[in-house]
Amino acid sequence: MVTTMTQKSSDSVHDEKSMWASMSILKISGIMLTIGVFWRIADQFVFGLGETWMNILPSKLFPFLIIFGFFWKYRREEIASVLGLSRNQLKTQLAAGLVIGFLISALIDFGGTIFYGLVFDPTYPLELHILNQELLGYMFLFFLTNAFLEEILFRGLIQNSLKTRYSPKIAIVVSAIIFGVWHAGWPLLNASPGESVVTTVSMMVFFTAILGLLFGIYYERFSSGKSLMGLVVAHTIFNYVSECFKIGPEPTMQGPDLGFANSGVMAVSMLFFLLVFSVLFIVFWKYKIEQAAARWNRISAKVKNIVPGLSKKETAEQDNNFEV
Repeated sequence: MVTTMTQKSSDSVHDEKSMWASMSILKISGIMLTIGVFWRIADQFVFGLGETWMNILPSKLFPFLIIFGFFWKYRREEIASVLGLSRNQLKTQLAAGLVIGFLISALIDFGGTIFYGLVFDPTYPLELHILNQELLGYMFLFFLTNAFLEEILFRGLIQNSLKTRYSPKIAIVVSAIIFGVWHAGWPLLNASPGESVVTTVSMMVFFTAILGLLFGIYYERFSSGKSLMGLVVAHTIFNYVSECFKIGPEPTMQGPDLGFANSGVMAVSMLFFLLVFSVLFIVFWKYKIEQAAARWNRISAKVKNIVPGLSKKETAEQDNNFEV
């Protein structure tokens, strides 16, 4: 009898694993998105954690752990192909992420304001504001967790699941729209007095959807659907910079800079946004990460040939390695 009960228990576990392993990733993506939305609403509107030092960390950490834990237990072989957590060309991906993150931060978050102050209004104050200085280390971990969650959920799970029924272009657009709506909660809670909530929410959804399009194209075209690690790095950097460091007198509240009281700063920042994103869209659509890496290697080789010191140092290192 004990043997029979053990066999039934084993069969039950096997059936459960078979059910989750055979379920379509489109259904799984819907379940995981629902879990993420539940946690997000609870943290923002029920517990009000956005007003605390914790800054809605549970809505980032727990859905990520649930998604990763589910795939680790039931569909481990799809962690790389579906979630995008692949070590494929890891160094190149990390380098690309660093370049993209700092490019967006320098030219959009800071560039528009600095350019306006230097060119159009020299009296415009360009002081640096550091928000939550005592929590900078924690905030970096927060945005790193946020980047992992949003990339594996929207670019990984949702975009890849939509591709099982629709074209890659439709998958990119739909996942980007969902990504934009996902960010509607922040302006609902943090709109400044006198601002139109509808306008603020619309801007947040629109600009984050554009970002979702850019990242979706990076993953599908530039990265050939192989890895999201570059996007995780870029996502972490520009979120961390835009929400912890501010240039100029406004705005100095935590959150992305979507609107400015100074119309000149707003216009220049939007121009920088259009220029930077247009260039990145073209690059990600036309080229592959392998091509970018090869071109970088060619440029590095030319620089080493032009600068004698670098060539000699490299030759000496090669000689030493040969002697060893």
